[in-house]
Amino acid sequence: MKALVIGGSGSIGTAIVERLLADNYEVIVHYNRSDLKLLQQKYQNQNVSFVQCDLASSSEDIMQHFEFIQNLDCLIYAAGQSVYGMLQDMDDALIDQCYRINVKSLMQISRGMINQLRKSDHGRIIVISSIWGETGASMEVVYSAMKAAQIGFVKALSQELALTNVTVNAVAPGFVSGNMADEWSDIERAAIIDDLPQQRMVTPEEVAFSCAYLYHPMAQSVTGTVQKVNGGWYI
Repeated sequence: MKALVIGGSGSIGTAIVERLLADNYEVIVHYNRSDLKLLQQKYQNQNVSFVQCDLASSSEDIMQHFEFIQNLDCLIYAAGQSVYGMLQDMDDALIDQCYRINVKSLMQISRGMINQLRKSDHGRIIVISSIWGETGASMEVVYSAMKAAQIGFVKALSQELALTNVTVNAVAPGFVSGNMADEWSDIERAAIIDDLPQQRMVTPEEVAFSCAYLYHPMAQSVTGTVQKVNGGWYI
């Protein structure tokens, strides 16, 4: 079995890659700015290959980077970019960049891989969305809109592919420990954690576990869903 993890070098992406490897997948890790040598050292002697691509680029066909992939069984889209601030302070360039990373590239890569996934006995598309795609968040209007678009994409594409072997699902994590959470100050993180029912952040490994459930062969009837991994926050 072969999986492509878009955003595979991030906190959640890394946990997903490691889970896939534990489940005996061959994994293709997409990255952008990460150090390739460090990635190669991390996964030395494991069934991993790498592909570099800037998903925010507006000047090239991003699918040219993925043309080498054959016989794909699972596409997991874990790339994302958060944008924090008042809507009136968001310029067009920032909005476009957030759209390309969270939405346009997702659609382009999914479109490019569907024919391969349809040939798999258990083709899978899994999108790591966000709790804010379901509920919306003040000061994160642009990000919330993009994550909501991902959920709409999942629900529509799951219907379009319902008569095939391909399932399409989303995972909507709450406040996850890792790169995005590290952008907040200690005081801000503590205030958010204090508001969480479980009084703790979600771990990337918990998100990866939800992905493992969705790509398992026994999840063939699970499609068009949004798996909430938020510790009871905004149920």
